[in-house]
Amino acid sequence: MIKFFRTIRKELLTKNKIGKYLLYALGEIILVIVGILIALNLNQRSEQKKAEAKIDAIFEDVLKDLETDISRSTAYIDIYQRKDSLLSLVLNTDLTYKDYAKEDSDPIWRAALTMGFYTPSDNAHKVLMSNIDAIPEKYSQSVSFLNELHGTRRQSVERFNKRLNDHVIESNDILAEKPWYTEPDHKKSTEAIMYRLNDYRYKNRVKKYHGIVIRNHRRTILFYRAHAVRCYEEIASVLNKMTDSLDFITDEEVLNHYVGSYVRSTNHESKAEITINNDGFLIVNREHPLQEDGLIHISSESKFSSANPIGGVFTFNKSNSGDNITMTIHEGHIPVTYTKLNP
Repeated sequence: MIKFFRTIRKELLTKNKIGKYLLYALGEIILVIVGILIALNLNQRSEQKKAEAKIDAIFEDVLKDLETDISRSTAYIDIYQRKDSLLSLVLNTDLTYKDYAKEDSDPIWRAALTMGFYTPSDNAHKVLMSNIDAIPEKYSQSVSFLNELHGTRRQSVERFNKRLNDHVIESNDILAEKPWYTEPDHKKSTEAIMYRLNDYRYKNRVKKYHGIVIRNHRRTILFYRAHAVRCYEEIASVLNKMTDSLDFITDEEVLNHYVGSYVRSTNHESKAEITINNDGFLIVNREHPLQEDGLIHISSESKFSSANPIGGVFTFNKSNSGDNITMTIHEGHIPVTYTKLNP
């Protein structure tokens, strides 16, 4: 090709066709420039694809972190459901001397003395933020959601992490002042058992612990989890990833099965109504039309947690035929079951 162009230039110069030669030279220069521009464009596209592939890979890591956070938060909510039951036993004086003296009574002895430090994963988010200038526009909503998750939502969780742990440390310091504190087995100490049964100051601290754990720590973890799920769905939609197999993604069709009127199994005068709001969450009205609990989906098709600070965990169960649906509310130490009325 180069030899071909050289021959043309030589022929034009030999025949003294300067004008045509200049036009030809200009055309050749333009061809070279166009070629360079095309090469630069191709190279730029190649680099852009590499950059986008890198960002996509980082967002894949973000999804893995979110899955870990969601799984760990679900475990915390399950633990706090059981802890709510134990604390309710203590606060409602349903425990006896024999209950504390049993060999397997460790859970009630430690009910208000265990810490909880939920630390969300943020390694992938930090890497993402270090590449903020390279993030494509298609991820703008995802970045906004993630910034809220690792901003206000995370700060709220960390604040109550500290408050809970400070309270537990203080409670242990108070116990350390008791004369029976150094005894090897408190289950054999009458004074230690009577302190837990009758001392109002102990009950007050249990009440405060219950408020921090159930009304605050559980709730902030629950809302962090709900927003993490929202982030996951947004990022997955951009990456075109399927989410049907994930049990933390709400199935709208399943929700529709739970809509309807319910009556309490042990008292048909006590009723509840399940509806769905615009966000896809279930709303339950119990006893009073103004008393509403937004139910946030937790796992599988049937487990939800109340968004109410003092609410509990709701589980729905269907019979094999699907004709009979029950709703059990785990709030305190006595579960309450409602049965759905058939239309």
